[in-house]
Amino acid sequence: MGEQTNPWECINGKNIPTTIELDPIIYKYTSPACRILDIGCGSGKASNLLASLGFSVTGVDINTEALRMAKSSSESQNCLQIPLFIRTDARALPFPDAAFNVVIMQAFLTTIVSKDDRARIIREACRVLEPGGYLYLADFGQTWHSKVYRERYINDLPVTKEEGSIVAYDEGTEEIAYVAHHFTEKELVFLLIDNGFEIEFFKRDEFVTRTGNRVNGFIIVATKL
Repeated sequence: MGEQTNPWECINGKNIPTTIELDPIIYKYTSPACRILDIGCGSGKASNLLASLGFSVTGVDINTEALRMAKSSSESQNCLQIPLFIRTDARALPFPDAAFNVVIMQAFLTTIVSKDDRARIIREACRVLEPGGYLYLADFGQTWHSKVYRERYINDLPVTKEEGSIVAYDEGTEEIAYVAHHFTEKELVFLLIDNGFEIEFFKRDEFVTRTGNRVNGFIIVATKL
């Protein structure tokens, strides 16, 4: 994010990956009265699913086109609750303290290339959660056993400057579209516990990417202390 333009502001909304499904574990930590914040909601896949089930959902993203898609999708689905979609920067959320019961992040932190920004985002998520509220997080894990990812981690390191990060190129221009980071378990756990959370639930999983590759993943539920 930093001082330069965030590439996710400009990317075509239809090209934002949305392959990860919400894990059913989230329903253990929600109730009908929950106020849910979906950070990095993209085109609204998770937000609209939750709204269709009757939850009060606010989705935030930095991509204007994706937010338009999310709103259009919610209207066509006739959700039980009408989700609210807001364009904002996850590092400085426009909500008061303790405004939500649950925060979700679906494959969002992978798009944040700065360690400092990841920490700021988690602190903001913590701030807007009520005491004892839950953060549900699903994201990509480093997949060194895969030849595809092993080569990308190594070959892209001079560009990304961070082990476990990869470069995605624009198919039309062949220029860098964005950088994505794959986490270790230790990275994610300490990112959470250093910024106001304790781990409530942890599961290793396997996700399928938009291009059909299989990649390690983590699903975490953390409690605000």
